[in-house]
Amino acid sequence: MPIKTNNITYLILVVLFGGLAYMLNKEKVSISRSDRRDFSIEDSSKVVQITLSSKVPETAILRRVNESYWTINEEYKAGNSLVQNLLKTLQRMEIAHPVPLTMRENILGNLAIYGIRVQVELKNGDEKIFYVGGENQEQSATFMMLQNATEPYAVHIPGFQGYLSSRFFTEEYIWRDKMIMNYDNKNIESIMINYMDSNTAESFFLQQNNEGIKVYEKNSGKIAATIEKKVKRFLASFRKLPAESFVSGNLNTDSLLKTNPLFEIEVTPLEGEKTSMRVYPKRNLNTVNIEDNIIMPDPERLYAYVNEEDWMVIQLNTFNKIMVKLSDLKK
Repeated sequence: MPIKTNNITYLILVVLFGGLAYMLNKEKVSISRSDRRDFSIEDSSKVVQITLSSKVPETAILRRVNESYWTINEEYKAGNSLVQNLLKTLQRMEIAHPVPLTMRENILGNLAIYGIRVQVELKNGDEKIFYVGGENQEQSATFMMLQNATEPYAVHIPGFQGYLSSRFFTEEYIWRDKMIMNYDNKNIESIMINYMDSNTAESFFLQQNNEGIKVYEKNSGKIAATIEKKVKRFLASFRKLPAESFVSGNLNTDSLLKTNPLFEIEVTPLEGEKTSMRVYPKRNLNTVNIEDNIIMPDPERLYAYVNEEDWMVIQLNTFNKIMVKLSDLKK
C-alpha cells in the first residue's frame, strides 16, 4: 500500500508540475508574441501627431489636420506620400531579433548619440516614445529602443527587405510638400508668362472668363490669333506640377537673382492662391567643358524661385509642358 500511495503521489506531482509548466510556457509564448509589436501602432488612423527630434538639435512636428492633410512644424503642408509611408511603417514594424550581447554597448552608445527620438500621440491621449538608430550589418533591420526600456532590438517590417531608419528624419525641408502648382483648367483665371532677352516677343497673357479664353501679346497688348485646341491643352497642363526637391546646400541666390531668369510665370486661379515662379538655369557640377573650364548647364533640371520665398529644383520633363511660347499657340 505505501508503495502504491507513493506512486499516486508522484503521479499527482508530475501532473501538477506539468500543468504549471504548460501554463507558464503558454504565458511566455503569449508575452513573446505580444512583445513583437511593442514598437508598432495598432491603428495608424488614430495618430494625431508625430514628433521627431535629433541631437543636432532639429525637430520635425507632423500634425494631422484631417484625413489627408498634415502640417510640418505648424507652418507648411507636409508631403502626403512621406507621411503615409511613415504611418504604414509605424503600424507594420515588428521586432526582428534581440541585439547580440557583444553588440549591445555599441548600439546603446549609438542610440544615445545619434538616435532619433520619436513621439507618437493618439486621439485618446495615449503616446508611444521610442528611439531609432542605425541599421544592422545585413541592412535588413533597424536598431530601436522603447523609452524606459533596458534593451534595444532590431526592428523590421516582415516581408520588406531593407532598413527603416531613412523613414525617420528631422529635416523640415524634406518633409515639406513639393507641389508647386495643381490647378484644374476651369479654375484658372489668368496666366502671365514673360520671356527675357531675345525672346521677349514670345511673352503673353492669357485670360479666361465667361466670354471664353483670350490670349494677348505681352508687348503690344493685342489679342493674338491662336489655335483653340493648343490653348486648351496648355490650360490643362497645370495639374500636379511638383518640384524634385527644395534647394539645400550652398546656392548663391543673391547672385542668381541679379541675372535674368529664363522666364517667369504667374498663375491666378478663380479660387485659391496664385503661384508665381521665376526659372533659372541650373549648373551641372558633374559636367565641365574641359577646354574652357566652364561648368555646363544641367540638361534635365532648373532652379525655380517660387512665390518669392522658396528655391526649388524642378525637372524639365515635368515642367516643359507649361514652358510654352506665344508662337507655340499661334495659327
